[in-house]
Amino acid sequence: MQITRGWPRSFEDFSRPLRLALPALALGSCLTGTAMAAVPPALLPAVNPEHSLTGWMMAATVMMERGDIPAANLALSHALPLAPHNLRLQQDALRYAAMAGQQTEAVKLANALPDHDSGSDIGTLILAQDAFSRQDWAEMRRILTRSPHHGPLVAISAPALMAWSLAAEGHTDKALNLLAQAAAQPATRRLYLLHAAMVAEHLPTPRLAGQLYHRTGNASGDPLTLQILYAQLYGGWLERHGHHKEASDTIAALGVTSPLASLVIGPLQQALPHFKAPTPALGGAILNLQIALMVTDAIQQNGIPRDPAIIALQQAIFLDPGLTIARIFLADTFREANQINSGLKELDGITASDPLAALAAQERVNLALRSGDLEREADALHRALTLRPDNPEFLIQLAEVEDQRGRHAEAIDLYTRALKASPPRKEVLWPILLGRAMAAEESGNWAMVQDDMKHALELAPDQPEVLNFVGYANIEHDADQANALAMLKKAVDLQPADASIQDSYAWALLKYRADLKTALPILVQAAEHAPTDAEIGYHLGVAYWYLGRHTEAQDQWNQALDDSPQPQDRALLMQALQNGGPHLAAFEQKQ
Repeated sequence: MQITRGWPRSFEDFSRPLRLALPALALGSCLTGTAMAAVPPALLPAVNPEHSLTGWMMAATVMMERGDIPAANLALSHALPLAPHNLRLQQDALRYAAMAGQQTEAVKLANALPDHDSGSDIGTLILAQDAFSRQDWAEMRRILTRSPHHGPLVAISAPALMAWSLAAEGHTDKALNLLAQAAAQPATRRLYLLHAAMVAEHLPTPRLAGQLYHRTGNASGDPLTLQILYAQLYGGWLERHGHHKEASDTIAALGVTSPLASLVIGPLQQALPHFKAPTPALGGAILNLQIALMVTDAIQQNGIPRDPAIIALQQAIFLDPGLTIARIFLADTFREANQINSGLKELDGITASDPLAALAAQERVNLALRSGDLEREADALHRALTLRPDNPEFLIQLAEVEDQRGRHAEAIDLYTRALKASPPRKEVLWPILLGRAMAAEESGNWAMVQDDMKHALELAPDQPEVLNFVGYANIEHDADQANALAMLKKAVDLQPADASIQDSYAWALLKYRADLKTALPILVQAAEHAPTDAEIGYHLGVAYWYLGRHTEAQDQWNQALDDSPQPQDRALLMQALQNGGPHLAAFEQKQ
């Protein structure tokens, strides 16, 4: 019976630093100085690898294909001086510098693009926003108007950037008129309405800002990122104008659409008095966050590269490092690109006192889980529990990790804490009881296993997972075997395509009834569904053995040894191979 980690961990509401030394380049570094002198002249390379355009281009290509942004940026920074007029190389170098968050380098590369490429979407956006950050409004306008043809990033950004510059110069009415014109397009209407609301906060009277925030609204289909952003902005405006209950209710409404929001509702409500009126820097950062959300939606629908989303989020953080939701979104984007270290590094800048700290902790957990490193997972979950010590989800996730690490007593304690912290609903409690029973089984506490199995069955008598675990555990302990077999048959009927349940039922048929005729085809089917499952491989080998097909059985066991079996399964496999096969009482009694 296989135990899967089935708790929801995805951060779906949100849309490697250089790990790998490049062998040829590392060799080039080692062959400098005194080491180089020891090499016979006839064997010295004709070209120093550090000055090989081909080598750096190959390295950059490999790193770009792997999605390793820091490594690709490093390789491109070495390749570009060796081919300074290669336009494609210039564009790639700019893109990866921007994705790596290297603003100074990205600005330099954008400025170096030739005149005929002055309309480059990313280059223009980088230069315009760099001028925006310095409040050099004249330079920003010059950059945005130097070409009549804009790419999609600049086309979306320009009206909002222009409006913020006008507002900063005291021309709020002109800024609002510009945004009203831009809002005529349905696809971007709410984007510009939100900026109009923020700009209108600087009018002498608050009425228009409130109306615009209300018109922008939160839609049920909005990602949690956007909902949190809106709730912070509108809630902050309401709080600053004395509407304290409405402000608190705006934050509380987040809990209606996403369970993840429960992590931040309380801290956001407490932080309401500290939310400041939007500045141009915050407006520019929010614009980039909105663009990243639009790009992420296009990525999900059309499979386009996520590069523009990463660049936009890096620009958001450049303009306003305090926009925490952008950092979390960027970390999540890195996770989707399997850039675990980059994502974790982004979260390091979020303090425990930030209202969104618990959400950042959840994203850290998501990143750690994607890494597959149990030590990293445990660390992320311990850090999350420091913020939310009674959060059942964090407790359950850590219990699963500790159980996998072989720390079964700690897992049992965590499951017990999760039971106490969880709402008393059947659908919530039975999976926790099942998890604790699994940990207790591993620790040899059969009395606790029996107690938790009984309670889980009372809460969920028709759940295949419960029937499977209880039936299999009883078969293994030679307890109430007839009832256990009936439970497993019911589990198979409820979930006939589940390899784990198929395996459990077939094993019960072998161990309790010695029923090879019924068990073998079920085991063959389970092995087809899960060909690398060592436990199923062991059970199938047992069936072959008692059919007299000893060579096939041994082949099956040897294959299972290569499939990373659990310690207890490895012991059974070795015992069967070394001691002349298995020894099941049901078969020996028949003989």
